[in-house]
Amino acid sequence: MRLTTKGRYGMRLVLDIAQHEKYGPVSMAETSLRQDISAKYLERLVGELQRAGVVKSLRGREGGHLLAMPPEKITVGDVVRILEGEAAELACSHNRLSCPRSVHCLTRAIWVAADQAMFEKLDSVTVRDIIEDGQNCLSVKEAEQARLARGLPAAPPPAPDIGGRRKAVRRILRQRLAMTMNRAAKPEGAPKKIMVVDDDPDIVDYLVTVFRDRGYATCSANGGVEATEVLIRENPDLITLDLEMPEEWGPRFSRRVSRLPEFKHVPIIVISGLPGIHMAIPRAVATVRKPFDPAEVLGLVESAIGAP
Repeated sequence: MRLTTKGRYGMRLVLDIAQHEKYGPVSMAETSLRQDISAKYLERLVGELQRAGVVKSLRGREGGHLLAMPPEKITVGDVVRILEGEAAELACSHNRLSCPRSVHCLTRAIWVAADQAMFEKLDSVTVRDIIEDGQNCLSVKEAEQARLARGLPAAPPPAPDIGGRRKAVRRILRQRLAMTMNRAAKPEGAPKKIMVVDDDPDIVDYLVTVFRDRGYATCSANGGVEATEVLIRENPDLITLDLEMPEEWGPRFSRRVSRLPEFKHVPIIVISGLPGIHMAIPRAVATVRKPFDPAEVLGLVESAIGAP
C-alpha cells in the first residue's frame, strides 16, 4: 500500500470539518491554520471529496464546508480510496498483470493479504469513531509534546459544549442598535481604548498591563461571543486578536465585525503562535507571532491609532 499526502491530509481535513462544523460551515483558511496545510492544497482535496459526496460546500459570507453525510457513515477507507484511487493499493494486488513476475511470484500472496488486512482496518474505523474514541490519535501528553516541539503555545483545556453559540451571537446582534444608541459618546480627551481578545488569561493580563502602562484604556474578552458583546459595549479604537480560541476562531469573529458598519473600520492586530498568521485575516493592519516583544506591539498600535 502506498499512502501519499493526499490520503493523510484528506483525512485530517475531513476530521477538522467534523470537529468544527457544529459552529457553522468550516472555511479552508481556518482548517489551513489548524492543520498547518496549504489552503490551496486543501481546496483541491475538498473538491474531490465534494464530487464524491463526502463534503458539501456553501457559498456566501458565512459559507464554507460541511460533511455531506453523518460521520458514522464515512470510513477512513472511503476517504483514502476517493483521494488515492488505485495508488492506495499495491499494484500487483489489484492487477496481477501489472507485474510480469506475478504468475511465479512467491511473495504476491503476502502483499495481497497485507493490502486486504490494511483496508479491513481502514474500513472498520469511521470519522465518528476517531472523534469520539480517539482511535489512532496521540495521547494528550504526546500531543502536547508535539505542540511544544513546533514552538506552539500549550493547548487550552477542552472547551465546554457551546451549542447555543449562534443563538447567543444573534441575541447580541439584535441588541446592537439599542446598545449603540444608548452608548455615551467618548469624553473629550479620554485615552484611546484597546480591546484584547485571547483565551489565555496570562496573555490578556500581560497585554492589558502593557497598554495601560503606556496610557491606553483597555477592555478584554476570552472568545468570539464575549468579544462581540464587549466590542459593542466598549467601542474600542483597536483590537488585538488571537486566532486559536476554543469557543470561536479569530477569523470568524473578524468577519462578523466587518459586517457591522460602526465597527468595520476598527483596526485589528493579530497576535498568534500559529504559522501562516499573515493570511488568516486579510484586513488586519499587522500580525505578530507569539512569543512577542511588547515594544513591537506598542509600535504597531501607535502606528495604527496614534499615541494614547
